Amino acid sequence: MEFFFDLMSSFLPHFRTVFLAIVSLGFLIFIHELGHFYAAKRCGIKVNTFSIGFGPKIVGIQRGETEYKISVFPFGGYVQMEGENPSEQTGAPGEFASASLGSRAFVVAAGPVVNLVFGVLVYWLVFTIGFNTGTARLIGGLTGLPLGEKKAVQVGWVSDDGPGAAGGIMPGDTLISINGESIRHWSIFQTRILTSPNKELELVVERDGERQTLSVKPEPIPEGVRGDIGKIRVTDGSEIEVSHIRKGSFAADAGLQVGDVIESINGERLYNTPYFGYGVWHPSANWTDEKYKAFYKRVFGHHELDPSANWIFQKYKALYKRINENPEALTLGIRRADQMLTFALPVNWHVIASVQEGSIAADAGIQNGDVLTTLNGKLIDQTTLYHQLQTTANQPFEISLMRDGNPQRVTLGGETQTSNGDADLPRFGLMWQASLSGMQLDRKTAPLQEYNLFTGFGKGVEATWLTCTAIGRTLQQLIGGEVSPKYLAGPVGITHMTGRFSRLGLSSLIFFVGFISINLAIVNLLPIPIADGGQLLFCAVEKIRGKPMPRRAQEIVQQVSVVLLIAFFLYVTWFDGMSLIYDLTN
Repeated sequence: MEFFFDLMSSFLPHFRTVFLAIVSLGFLIFIHELGHFYAAKRCGIKVNTFSIGFGPKIVGIQRGETEYKISVFPFGGYVQMEGENPSEQTGAPGEFASASLGSRAFVVAAGPVVNLVFGVLVYWLVFTIGFNTGTARLIGGLTGLPLGEKKAVQVGWVSDDGPGAAGGIMPGDTLISINGESIRHWSIFQTRILTSPNKELELVVERDGERQTLSVKPEPIPEGVRGDIGKIRVTDGSEIEVSHIRKGSFAADAGLQVGDVIESINGERLYNTPYFGYGVWHPSANWTDEKYKAFYKRVFGHHELDPSANWIFQKYKALYKRINENPEALTLGIRRADQMLTFALPVNWHVIASVQEGSIAADAGIQNGDVLTTLNGKLIDQTTLYHQLQTTANQPFEISLMRDGNPQRVTLGGETQTSNGDADLPRFGLMWQASLSGMQLDRKTAPLQEYNLFTGFGKGVEATWLTCTAIGRTLQQLIGGEVSPKYLAGPVGITHMTGRFSRLGLSSLIFFVGFISINLAIVNLLPIPIADGGQLLFCAVEKIRGKPMPRRAQEIVQQVSVVLLIAFFLYVTWFDGMSLIYDLTN
């Protein structure tokens, strides 16, 4: 019974995601099939079945000549018209094959057209109500970064020993194009890098007002069942924004305000800034790269210490080096509206941000938000605690802390847990919060600018066109072998992405649904015999020949395409499922 409850508790957080995915995809399939249904009725073609989903029927109702039903497998649907199957054609009125060529083409095209129009309407809605793109504000004073509107895409952090630096990329570079493709958004650049391990890429950047052409070769990084992905160890340029200030803190007393943007720390310009809240540890001199990797694995669950894979980690070493040069205070350069301000604040490294379940710290009773005070009667910080854990082996020791203003004592140590032999490093399960004297900081994002109804519609059409061209480029890369089909997403992958977009907010989820609708339209128009595009191809062949293709030829082509489509579906779903399992277990 306990196992059952554990299983249910682990599944419940994902139930909402699965539900949203089924509802979203189900609706898109419904309007797609509704397009076919409406067009068929308009052309006098008899419709026998209108189904949402495939497989055995769950529930259905007969209305006139048509059975409306919902089937077991929700990721699909169909409208079955009289005489649509070549083997069932009799030439009687009301059959699909008996309709004129123009009517048949109209019926076939109606489904994708509805999805395309729906995508335009969704983008129109998104541009009208506003949408947070999650993209860094790279240009001072921007009110937003509208989707499809070309703005600067700037490089932030660059690893000194990564492929990006080897190729000549520098912090502050503005990305112009990659292999001839214009970089309108960081995701375009990121996608090309991820899908091009060990391939030379031509990158055009702008630096100090001049354009330069660079050559970068992403290094291959193992990524579960999908194989290698490319990394060049650079991140986008972002700003960091004060999102919360604790009352009575040094930050509040100094006059800092929510919305202030940090431009520099101790006089150094920040092109990309770490998240100060979580995952902090101190790079003391005796911590080698091997120990960093071991610790990173224990905290984040990954072997590879790749800062660009987790922007939370990327600048900690450099940041702490600067802080340790003056541990009593930081000099922050702040931008507030059109003003540039300077603040000097003390730094507090004693706050516990997270306690790993099952760790030494958790067993000792340490909780999130606890503030370290003394160790064996002496003032303590995280450096002292790390040193104590590494030097006392399995000997327990006592630390004092404050919890909600009340003093507490806990015993830490005992049986040491190590990092699976990667390094002789205790696993104590603490993640730290650099409270920066009462400020909570986060990346500054660019919400989509709101437009009026008329301008928003134009932007929606433009965004739809950009989405279509992006899908076209992806298909071209698939055909040319530049991108492996294992990177494609099927129902499982779409479900996972639905959950991610839903957590970003309603407008983000609506945007994603519109994006998927446009994808459905384009994919259905591909010249695959079982797809709508294949049927349109048959219509084109009939127009050229002056007569339909032989019935037997149509049957063979459709049967072969069904087998290939099922195989492709299983292929994509396999990689989707295994990747999801890999992500959940690593």
